[in-house]
Amino acid sequence: MAGIAVLAGLLIATASFAESPTASVRGIMDKVLAIQNNPALAGEAHKAERARAIREIIRQSFDFDRMAQTSLGPVYGRLGAGPRREFTDTFSYLFQDSYTRLVLNYLKQETVKYTQERITGNEARVNTSLIRANETIPVDYLLRSTGQGWVLYDVIVDGVSILENYKTQFGQVIRSHSFDYLLNRMRVQRKAIQ
Repeated sequence: MAGIAVLAGLLIATASFAESPTASVRGIMDKVLAIQNNPALAGEAHKAERARAIREIIRQSFDFDRMAQTSLGPVYGRLGAGPRREFTDTFSYLFQDSYTRLVLNYLKQETVKYTQERITGNEARVNTSLIRANETIPVDYLLRSTGQGWVLYDVIVDGVSILENYKTQFGQVIRSHSFDYLLNRMRVQRKAIQ
């Protein structure tokens, strides 16, 4: 009985120390901004080093399995294990590259205002505003809870979902050509940037 009480106490303590979705997003943003604003990493000479560090943060912060599945819609469920894995790996690589370039080029001295957090079951939405000198851009982060914390699965910038954009583009290519055609184009793109 004492063992059960100790275990219950540990579970309650762990749950109370669990990071909130907003704290998770803030942690990611703080790390990225610290890299972008580190004087020791400033300038074109250190761009590759900044890119590697930012890419690693992105790799750890996103749920690429869910993103790959959502971006393909029903096509994903019809794929065999091999094509599904290759698509997910390739999608993950290309997303990390694209999002890293986006961060390197557009996120520097901005202020991030965290405005609202909504949790529904094991999913959450964190609303933020990216404040620049002449504009405020709404950026919402969609997350899901895992055993290790919260992971991102979509970013909505000024009302536009990155994941929905992929889904629309992939759907158009598959309808016009085929999944194999899409995957081959992605392979070529990956090879070009490696």
